[in-house]
Amino acid sequence: MSTKEQALYYLNRIFNMNSWDYITLAIVIFFISLSFLLFKHFSKKKKKVFQGVTLAAFLVYLAMVIYSVVISKDANSGNFALHLNPFYFLTQIRQGNSAVLRKTVMNVAIFYPFGFLYCLLDTKKVNYRKWPIIAFSAAFSFLVEAVQFIFKLALVETSDILLNTLGCCVGIAAYVVLDYLTFNERDF
Repeated sequence: MSTKEQALYYLNRIFNMNSWDYITLAIVIFFISLSFLLFKHFSKKKKKVFQGVTLAAFLVYLAMVIYSVVISKDANSGNFALHLNPFYFLTQIRQGNSAVLRKTVMNVAIFYPFGFLYCLLDTKKVNYRKWPIIAFSAAFSFLVEAVQFIFKLALVETSDILLNTLGCCVGIAAYVVLDYLTFNERDF
């Protein structure tokens, strides 16, 4: 199996998870987030090293998102459709559609690092203005959906933009709460 096939296999495994895998995903996200916070607070003298590592992690994360939602998609798959109702997923979840629930959770989870890593990169001690990164995450999500629409790569939904932005907000909130609980510092 080639490297590209292996990468696609593992990416497909991530997006086709069962309920146990969601718990595993949540635990992994929590421990990675906590690791970054610990690294931040224990490397205060090496601030430039921490900023470089965090920036590299953010760029790798963006590359992974672009790869998984744009580059790995096949234009000839026939999975192209357009849903303009931003709350379409709610009616599908109420009807018991587990695939839509999985997709909803993944849309929130995939943008969690966007907010969390931004907060780590933000060097101001007291910064309650997180709206620029929320707007940037919404714009990035819109751009991804627009590329998918233009090239007819996948299901294009306005709800994805809403859920991705929510994921960014969850990342910001998790950073603020974890930072306050672990180090008793106010960073908002």
